[in-house]
Amino acid sequence: MSTFEILMNALAGLGLLFVGIKTVTRSLGALVGDQLRRWINWASKRPGVAVLFGVTAGFVAQSGRTTSFIMASFVHARLIEVRQAMPVVLWANLGCTFVIFASIFPLHLFALFLIAAAGICIAFERPKSFLNAASAVFGLALMLFGLKMTSSSATLLTDIDGVSQILATIGQSLPLAFLTGLVLTILAQSHMSIMLIVVAMAERGIFGFDQTLVLICGCHAGSALITYLTGVHFRGVPRQLVLAQILYNFVGIVLFLLFLAVYKPLAGVFDFALWAPDIVNASPGNQAAVAAVAFNFVTPLLLTLGLSAYVRLIARLSPPQEDDDLARPLFIRDEVSESVVATLMLIEQEQLRLLRRLPGYCEWLRGDGHGTDPATALRVHDAFKQVSAAIEKALGRLMVLSMTSDDTEWLLNQQKRQELLLALDAACHELFLAARNLGEPIEPLRVTVVEALDTILLTAIEAVANSDPQELDLIDAMTRNQGATMERVRKKYLAIFDGISIDDRGRILEVTSIFERAAWAAGNYAGQLRKSPTMT
Repeated sequence: MSTFEILMNALAGLGLLFVGIKTVTRSLGALVGDQLRRWINWASKRPGVAVLFGVTAGFVAQSGRTTSFIMASFVHARLIEVRQAMPVVLWANLGCTFVIFASIFPLHLFALFLIAAAGICIAFERPKSFLNAASAVFGLALMLFGLKMTSSSATLLTDIDGVSQILATIGQSLPLAFLTGLVLTILAQSHMSIMLIVVAMAERGIFGFDQTLVLICGCHAGSALITYLTGVHFRGVPRQLVLAQILYNFVGIVLFLLFLAVYKPLAGVFDFALWAPDIVNASPGNQAAVAAVAFNFVTPLLLTLGLSAYVRLIARLSPPQEDDDLARPLFIRDEVSESVVATLMLIEQEQLRLLRRLPGYCEWLRGDGHGTDPATALRVHDAFKQVSAAIEKALGRLMVLSMTSDDTEWLLNQQKRQELLLALDAACHELFLAARNLGEPIEPLRVTVVEALDTILLTAIEAVANSDPQELDLIDAMTRNQGATMERVRKKYLAIFDGISIDDRGRILEVTSIFERAAWAAGNYAGQLRKSPTMT
């Protein structure tokens, strides 16, 4: 086989390995579906069960990072507390490591059988109830087959002078081995895929035990860096679980580098073959697999024993934020109520809570509010979207329940109102950004627009809070002809100030256009409110 063919086989194997890991993760996630949230909520309240569930969740997700993000989202939604979620996050790392044994067992023929069986099931879409499971099996088979191709090609690549020199250099320098594991993990965006390759190479004698252990530590360092970069959107309390996963990797790295530092001196004094002959006399691949599993067993075990101190440390590193509650639903919960009407009523209260936030933009534009910088407004805007997403998810879950025709109409009405609330919030946020720095001579335009929008919003709040149809009539009167009104305002300002700059002309058009959108959304929102059972 030529060098080019060997290289292509190695690259093809890597491609199959990466696709297989992604396919397993996505298919198992779809297979579990919405039930996963209930399982996690139940397991997190029982420490022993939480550990077992964490191991299972890690095996399913094939990523401790993904599990930490899921648990951070649950903490954000107030489904569980950080201390309850912590065992799941820590022990998920052990679960995703079990697949490492696939790199040392002869599973080539078994992988081919799985590809055939699962491929036929997917191609003919029979049986339909097992399609997600078949996709997961197909992904697992691709992963095993790709790993076989990669490891076989890697063995042949070692006979090539340039490659053998590179591998020899990595093998002779432990710092370089660590850096190699870190860089490859960042490039692959998956520490498990690189660990699988490293263990497979160790099984074929390419790397020794020391080099393999340091490469695995480098993979975990790369995973920690990826977790930090991809988890920056979490803030406050939910971010504590992301930091817990990052620190988990560093604690494990420190522990095993210390082990490596004392292992050789002790080996000259103690005969470890007498204590653990099966491990000491095993092949390098088996030793590497045991080391990888030990890395992800000892680390969560120690952190679980010191869980109270670990939770306190994480809380100091990421203390609660003042606006944490803004991004969390207050009335709705993840579980759907047995009563559809009761759930819809709670969603009504959540929507009213969102509506009451919108006049804050007007307060900031007047200068009456606090934190009038764009960063604060953006956090409030993002929090609005997060609560809206929770509302939409709750409405979506209600769709599968049995409902009367009236309740169905109410639910559809709430969905339309939620869309209009999002449009109204987006318009208010854009208006804040556009009108906050208006200077003379168009400063009066901001006062006019802000007061008009504030009146519309306060009237809408009163209409919902008091179930008052008369307030809806006022909104209709105020928003009906806002397009023509804003056109007159534009002409007035553009005609009075002949010497107005091009920038100011653009600001006039932008502010009035955004206000028109806000008025349109408010008017349509009032129209949907008329159809709500709470307004009759």
